[in-house]
Amino acid sequence: MSWFSKKHTDEIAKERLRLILVQDRFHLSSSTLNQLKEDILKVLSKYVEVGESDISIDIRRETHKTILEAIVPVKGVKKS
Repeated sequence: MSWFSKKHTDEIAKERLRLILVQDRFHLSSSTLNQLKEDILKVLSKYVEVGESDISIDIRRETHKTILEAIVPVKGVKKS
């Protein structure tokens, strides 16, 4: 599964640098961050159809809290 498909080279480089900084800041290995993305996808996929190639995960620090933001395009809701 590619997290960077359909992006220009400069966008890919920027995203990779951002991920490296996030990993360093929160002491996450790249395998842990990738596992986090896969786990989020796995859970969401139980309920909705997701656009896997356009997922964005952001972890940042604000004043007294850490924010994890996942942007996941939803294509539709699965029927139960």
